[in-house]
Amino acid sequence: MPTFVRTPPSAPVENQLLAGLHLALGAFSKDLTARLVAHVHAQLGAAKPSRKSVEKVVAESVPVLLEQAFVTSFLSGKEHAREHRAFLSHVLSAAELQATVGKDWTALMQASGASKAASSADEDEELTSEAASKLLHVSRTHLNTLADSGALGVVRRTDGGHRRISKAALLKYKALSKERQSKGLNAMVAASQKLGLYDAELEGLPIKADRTVR
Repeated sequence: MPTFVRTPPSAPVENQLLAGLHLALGAFSKDLTARLVAHVHAQLGAAKPSRKSVEKVVAESVPVLLEQAFVTSFLSGKEHAREHRAFLSHVLSAAELQATVGKDWTALMQASGASKAASSADEDEELTSEAASKLLHVSRTHLNTLADSGALGVVRRTDGGHRRISKAALLKYKALSKERQSKGLNAMVAASQKLGLYDAELEGLPIKADRTVR
């Protein structure tokens, strides 16, 4: 039997978020397993089935059961699903930034800042890490991860080593992040609704109109 070893994250993603992600995926896995076992028993009965018949039932049912478990664990309006979505969103956001943004985002923010030298004092305001984390509604540790990845533009350090982050860069990141999450959520909900399934599970889930210009 093969031994499965958890692969450590390639970047310093916040441990608390990873713990939450493990909890969410654990709940999702248990739900999927329970659904699969119940379905196999319902299809094959109490008699001991052959391995081939079990494999056939599993292969045919996994796609639907996987979607059901995913909707229950991540897309429903229940409290546990909202928590799971939050953990998943933060971890994916941090991983995406660390993998793809880097220097390109920093250069973009520098160019944007240079072209807006005459912006208002409020837009040029620098915030502390605590104030910035409150503005983005993230933890201090996650905020520091974003800052170190270059996602928040050029971050100034005080003589004492404390971060000072541009409010304009924070607002731009917040807007882009909100747009990306909205599009991703809408796509997942639309896919489930297209199948004509799980309307009860999706009830109360906010779906915003796609304002993308085509």
